[in-house]
Amino acid sequence: MTQQVRLGDFVGTQLEENFLDFDLTEIQEVLLALREESAIDLSHAEMLQQKSLRGADILSEYLGKIVKTIGYLEAKINSTKNKVALEYVSLDGSRITMEMRRFAGEASPEVEELLIKLAKAKGSKSVLEKKYDIIIKSHHYHKDIAAGMRKSVLGYNIPNNEKVPQGWE
Repeated sequence: MTQQVRLGDFVGTQLEENFLDFDLTEIQEVLLALREESAIDLSHAEMLQQKSLRGADILSEYLGKIVKTIGYLEAKINSTKNKVALEYVSLDGSRITMEMRRFAGEASPEVEELLIKLAKAKGSKSVLEKKYDIIIKSHHYHKDIAAGMRKSVLGYNIPNNEKVPQGWE
């Protein structure tokens, strides 16, 4: 019997992931291979497609974890702002307005620290999304190359005298 794999195994059990420690070594190796290697034959084009999909799989797991972390940090910022605003007391004992409470919540050091973490998480998410886009585009590029090679070099799968795409003759 195979071991059951749950969605929680992919997104993690912690509310806040240590996203700055995500290991992107394999992703960089995939990107380097995709940059330096050219599809010289059908099997090579298909291998590059598989490398692309492996990189996309890794990145999709990291993206799930970072989206969860961003949601958690946003909620934590709101609750911390509200807590600080409710606990605010005037230094001179004067009357406190709602505006004073709101400013106290927004200016608190705890909120600033959380906002910095959120900014790092959003920046990290942007990097992961860009790398994911590059890898997926590379997969489709090599898929098109493989399809062209199948049609021109191997001479099969050409229905009703369909023209071979230019450049693949």
